[in-house]
Amino acid sequence: MVVLAVDFLVAVVRRVPGKRMKNIDTFFDDSDKRRIREAVSEAEAHTSAEIVPVLTESSGRYNRAEDLAGCVLSIGLLSLCWLKFQDVLMDGSWQTQRVPSLQLGLPEILLILILGFVGGSFLASRVWWIRRLFCSQREMESCLRERAIQAFQIHRVGRTQSATGVIIFISSFERMVFVMGDADISKHFKNEDFVEVKNAIIDGFRINQFGDGLVEGIRLCGQKLRQHYPLKLSDENELSNDLILWKQNL
Repeated sequence: MVVLAVDFLVAVVRRVPGKRMKNIDTFFDDSDKRRIREAVSEAEAHTSAEIVPVLTESSGRYNRAEDLAGCVLSIGLLSLCWLKFQDVLMDGSWQTQRVPSLQLGLPEILLILILGFVGGSFLASRVWWIRRLFCSQREMESCLRERAIQAFQIHRVGRTQSATGVIIFISSFERMVFVMGDADISKHFKNEDFVEVKNAIIDGFRINQFGDGLVEGIRLCGQKLRQHYPLKLSDENELSNDLILWKQNL
C-alpha cells in the first residue's frame, strides 16, 4: 500500500549548511527533545494529520565515493613518487643523449597504486568530509529520498487511517532535509508548499540552533496541514510525538 503511494508523495529536498558532522545523539539535548515533542503535540492539537520528525546519520553507504578517493590518492601518490625517484627528462630537451635512470620498476609502481587505493578508501570510510567530497549532489539526493521512503515505512508514517502522515527527514551526512507526505496529503499540497518548513529548519541549523529550527519547522508544518486537515473529535494520536533518532547499519 505504501509503495503504491510513493508516486503521490509530496517531497521537498534541501541541503542543511554546516562544516562539522555531529553525532546524532548530540544534535539535541534533553531540553530540545522535550520541546520537539511538545511542538509536535501542539501542531497535532489543531490537525488530524500526524507529523513524525526523524534524524539519521547518513542516507547512503557511498562505496563509489570511497573508491574514487582511493583512485585519486593512488594516482597522486604515484605522481609524487615518479617525480621524486624517476630520473626522467622533464624539460622537453632533445639534445641530450643521457639515458633516464628508472628507479621504480613495475612491481614498485603496482605496490604504490595498491597502497594509495587502499589508503584513500580507508580514509574516506573513516573521515566523513573526505567521503563527501566525492559524492555528487544527485547521488546524495537519490539516497536521501530512498532512505526517507524507507523510514516512512518502517516508522509507520504511512499506516494512519486517513493516509495523512508527514515525515520530516533530516540526514546529517548529506546535510539535507526531506519532507514527505502520504497519499492523501498530495491531493492538497505541492512540493513548494513545504519549502517554508524546510527553510525554517535550515535557518536554525545554520546558526547551530538545531532545536529551534526543527521546532519552528514543525510549527509551520502544522499550520499548513490544519488548513485542509482540521482536528476532528474522533481523531486519535496514532503515532509517537517523539523525535526519532534512526541509527542504521549501512
